[in-house]
Amino acid sequence: MSREFFAALVKRFEKLEQELNTLDAATGDGDHGSTMLRGLRAAATAQEGAAKAFRRAAGGASGSLFSLLIEALENVSGGDQNLGPGLAKAASRITQMGQAKAGDKTMLDALIPASENADTPAQAAAAAQKGFLATRPMAASRGRARYVEGAGIGHLDPGAMSVAEILDELTNTGGVG
Repeated sequence: MSREFFAALVKRFEKLEQELNTLDAATGDGDHGSTMLRGLRAAATAQEGAAKAFRRAAGGASGSLFSLLIEALENVSGGDQNLGPGLAKAASRITQMGQAKAGDKTMLDALIPASENADTPAQAAAAAQKGFLATRPMAASRGRARYVEGAGIGHLDPGAMSVAEILDELTNTGGVG
């Protein structure tokens, strides 16, 4: 993964931090944007192993789960996998770790459609955005959102938004080389 890609992600998430925290406050603990930014800053300055740096800096469930997405993008960038299979592998591992599936109002609601529509990074990003927007009417079945009144119905999922934003930045910077 290119340094330019991670630098661009840091700038993007600096602008999104409050919005993501606000989305997360409606259904969680209100720190998703800050957590993502902390992890991305570490990934951007890592000498090697951006996914590991992200996981350590972000911590918690988000650190572990999003590091799998970053690892998949690193593997795609390194030529080890194509984008679709790389995203599918990340989604599968996230499903196993988090015991979540599509429709549970999680990051998977953006990641799974992206993996299934990844002929180009732009198609993956568009599918992720559509999946993210589809989380508003969903009732959360996993994570903290399932415990809030109405299980988060009427609110967008911040994890799904982060997936969509990462993949959109991938199309902007050409992060997969």
